Amino acid sequence: MKQAVIQKAADTPATGEQLAKINRFSRRELSAEEVYVFSLLLCDNEVDRDYERFPAASLEKLAALFVGKTGIFDHNPRGENQTARIFETAVETDQGRLTAAGEPYAALRAWAYMVRCDKNADLILEIDAGIKKEVSVGCAVERAECSICGADVRERPCSHEAGQEYGGALCWHELRNPTDAYEWSFVAVPAQKRAGVTKGAHTAGEDLVKSLEGGGGVTLGHAQALALAKQLRELGALAEAG
Repeated sequence: MKQAVIQKAADTPATGEQLAKINRFSRRELSAEEVYVFSLLLCDNEVDRDYERFPAASLEKLAALFVGKTGIFDHNPRGENQTARIFETAVETDQGRLTAAGEPYAALRAWAYMVRCDKNADLILEIDAGIKKEVSVGCAVERAECSICGADVRERPCSHEAGQEYGGALCWHELRNPTDAYEWSFVAVPAQKRAGVTKGAHTAGEDLVKSLEGGGGVTLGHAQALALAKQLRELGALAEAG
């Protein structure tokens, strides 16, 4: 999950251009009075709290993948949680600001719509009031590369641990070549540390479970053992917190 923030929620009628894009997803022509439009930043190319990063090229691919994707709550895929849909995206760049990777800062902005109805009235009010603000995204990537050595940490785990420094250089994972965008969600606590699964990355824990279910032996490398130990500690903390 990658944190995103609703930037503006102006309670104004949708423009004709926006309606044309919105109506590509509706079964009948919706009027400006029937829809509520707001914009949000889905993700950027800065190193996040998971020590993962979407390079600018990945943002461009995600821009196309997220058009038409639905907005839900807490990444719960139940149909009753569907509340909004993205109808337009754009990558915005700030040449005057550099990321930790030395790239000009870039962010993926999206415009979403929802239907004005009694069910959505409270949510629209909460968006306008700044209560419902943070969201996170669910997507899959082809590679998650170590910023230190370039290894794909899912296929060939290395000894470098994300969040640690090596020779004065911070280690993070580069999320390259997005292959799918699942959804985006309103969440209370965005960018959780174990969110790599939502992005499509495999974890040491998943590999262990698959091996155990198959009845085979389990051998973990150093990096995999560290990742599994980290997940077990976090699960223990979550269990204690209820």
